[in-house]
Amino acid sequence: MNRFIMNKKIFRKTIIDTASQTYIEDWKISNKDIELESNYEWYIHKKRLYGGKQDNIDIIEVNNGSLSFIIVPTRGMGIWKGKFKDCFLGWESPIKQLVNPCYIKLEERGGLGWLDGFNEWIVRCGLENNGAPGEDIIIDNMGREKKVFLPLHGKIANIPADKVEISIDLEKKFEINVNGIVYERSMFGSNFKMSTSIVTELGSNWIKIKDVIENLRAIPSEMQLIYHCNYGEPFLEDGSTLIAPIKRVVPRDKYAIENIDSFSYFSGPKPGFIEQVYFLELLGDDEGKTMVMLKNKEGIKGTSISFSLKQLPYFTLWKNTASYEDGYVVGLEPGTNFPNNRAFEREKGRVVKLAPNAKYIAEITFAVHLDKEVEEIEEYIKKLQGRIKPEIIRNVHPDFSKA
Repeated sequence: MNRFIMNKKIFRKTIIDTASQTYIEDWKISNKDIELESNYEWYIHKKRLYGGKQDNIDIIEVNNGSLSFIIVPTRGMGIWKGKFKDCFLGWESPIKQLVNPCYIKLEERGGLGWLDGFNEWIVRCGLENNGAPGEDIIIDNMGREKKVFLPLHGKIANIPADKVEISIDLEKKFEINVNGIVYERSMFGSNFKMSTSIVTELGSNWIKIKDVIENLRAIPSEMQLIYHCNYGEPFLEDGSTLIAPIKRVVPRDKYAIENIDSFSYFSGPKPGFIEQVYFLELLGDDEGKTMVMLKNKEGIKGTSISFSLKQLPYFTLWKNTASYEDGYVVGLEPGTNFPNNRAFEREKGRVVKLAPNAKYIAEITFAVHLDKEVEEIEEYIKKLQGRIKPEIIRNVHPDFSKA
C-alpha cells in the first residue's frame, strides 16, 4: 500500500454511504501508511465476511496499539468483541459467528428472536422500544388505537448503517474515530436517526461512544435506549464483584429475590442457572457523572463503564452465570429506562418523548484496568458512594417491575 500524504489535521475516509452509492469492501490503514509522532503500531481494517449466517456482514477492526475492538456496521454499529493486552472483552455466546440481520425474526419464540443474533460485547437496545416482549397500544395510520406486540429489545441492533466514515486526528491526541449513521424508520411509525461516534486514542485503555438520536417526524415520538454491555472471562469468574455507587437496588422477580443479599457477587458457571436481574439507582458526582466496575476475584483485572445519570439514569444488572455452553455472562446496562415492557415503563414515567426534530445525546466510556489501577478505580467509586448506605429492597417493587 502506498503511503498517504497528509496535508490536513484530520484524515478522513468514507467506507459506506448509501446516498452516494459508496461502498468499499476491503480497506486498511496503519502506522506504516501515516507517520505520527507515536511509537504505537496501530491499524484500522474494514472487511466483509462470507459464509453461513455471517455472509455479507461488514466489520471494522480498530487496533490502537494497546486496545483492539471490532465494530459491526451491519448490526447497528454494535461492538462485537475486543481485547486489551491479554484480556478478552466480551463473552462466549452459544452463537459463535456474527449473524446477518436478514436471518433475525424478532417475533419468533414469543418475541425472543433478537436472541438468535445476540453475541456482542456492546449492543444497543431500542430505539422505538426495548425491554421484555409484550403488548402495547399505538395509534395506527387511521387514527385508531391498536394493540401491537413489541418483541425483545427493539430493532436498532439489527439495522445496517447507511453511512460509515473513519477519521484520524493527526495531531497530539491521535484519536481514531469511526462515525456511523443508522436510521430506524417506518411509514406511519417511528423515524429516528442515530448518529454515532466511536472513539479511541492511540495506546489508550478506553473506548468512548457518543450517540445522538434525532426524531425526524413532525410529531413527538417515544424513544428508549439501553446499552447492553456483556462480559465473560477473565473479568467474570467465581468471586468477581460489581463495584458501583448504589442508592437503591430492587430485584426484578422471585429468582432475583433469592440472592438479593449477594446481588453484586458472581459465581462460577452453573448448568441450568435461571437469569437474575436487578434494577439499580446509582449515585453520581455533582455533575451527575457515575462509574461502575466489574473486577475479578484477585482484584487485578477490572473493566469500567462511565456515563451521565442525566442521560442514562437507570442501571440494570443481568446475571446469567449459566454453563459455558449456554452463555456464561453478566450484563451491565445503563439506559433511559429499565428493560420492562414499554407500556409498564411509560406508566412509570420512564419513556423519553422526543419533540419533532429534537435530539437526545448519550455518551458512555468503556475502560480496562489492570493491577494497581483497579484499586484506584474502586476507591473513586467508593468516594461517589460516600456515606450513603445502599437501600436494598428485598421484594418485587411495583414501581420497578410487575410481581
